[in-house]
Amino acid sequence: MKRFLLATLALCALALPVAAQPQGTPIRLVVGFPPGGGIDLLTRVLGTELQVRLNRPVVVENRAGAGGNLAAEIVARAPADGSVLGSIPAGPLVINRHIYRTMPFDPLADFTPISRFAAIPVVILAANDFPPRSIAELADWLRAGRPANCGTPGAGTTQHLADMLLLRALGNLDCTIVHYRGTGPALPDLLNGRIQVYTDTVVTGLPPTRDGRARALAIASRTRSSLAPDVPTVAETIPGFEAETWLALMGPKGMAEELAARLEAAAIAIARDPAVVAKLRELASEAVGSTRAELARTIRDQDAMWGPVARAANVTAD
Repeated sequence: MKRFLLATLALCALALPVAAQPQGTPIRLVVGFPPGGGIDLLTRVLGTELQVRLNRPVVVENRAGAGGNLAAEIVARAPADGSVLGSIPAGPLVINRHIYRTMPFDPLADFTPISRFAAIPVVILAANDFPPRSIAELADWLRAGRPANCGTPGAGTTQHLADMLLLRALGNLDCTIVHYRGTGPALPDLLNGRIQVYTDTVVTGLPPTRDGRARALAIASRTRSSLAPDVPTVAETIPGFEAETWLALMGPKGMAEELAARLEAAAIAIARDPAVVAKLRELASEAVGSTRAELARTIRDQDAMWGPVARAANVTAD
């Protein structure tokens, strides 16, 4: 009898799905940027809330490098049992494959999209002494052949490609693109007029507009942002225009439907929690909480959108 019971228990253990793990087993939430930055802080909000809703320890693991590709590769190569998840921004999923000569993963095939957690709008800034006061006036200025230096925080960034997308949408207009190594060195040049336009995320772009050191021409989100409701969208001048970065919860490909659905439900609940919405606003971000299908569609659509822009900009990275 005892031997029969032991055999039965062994067979039951074998029948458990791969995703069934002890509740004390930590989930590694891998993020491709250093501690203390905007993406890391958003990831820590997500990780804390996932831990509560899943009743599992969640450990944020920073693996910075290669524009986020290093962390994304770890997720892509991980077992599909939910023990490793990724907090992955737009770059590795919809931009990097168009600018890196080699990619260690296929962003369209090597992941299970779970939910787009947060959106970080892009804002078009102008120096105070620059005459154009709107996107339409900027277009008129450039169309007339007047000079303008347009700064970005780096070649191949979402902000750089947003510039290129905007110039193309305005009728293939020309602006002298000046690349910086981040907003730190760029902002002083905008404030003293060495560059006339600077494209940034709202995280670092909005503060100088609030104290009058620069002006916001427009935000590139689909609708006006709750972070700056008085700033018009580019889409009010160019219908359908959208350029923003975002952060998504991703798993390795091949995750079981039940597991993916559970993670999706948790992520959506987190993004709809008023306390989380408030935390994200403090981090100059907006909660999204998309479904898996919506995130998959966003990845496909934005991959198709950014590819031609990156190729036209002739941006490459190793």
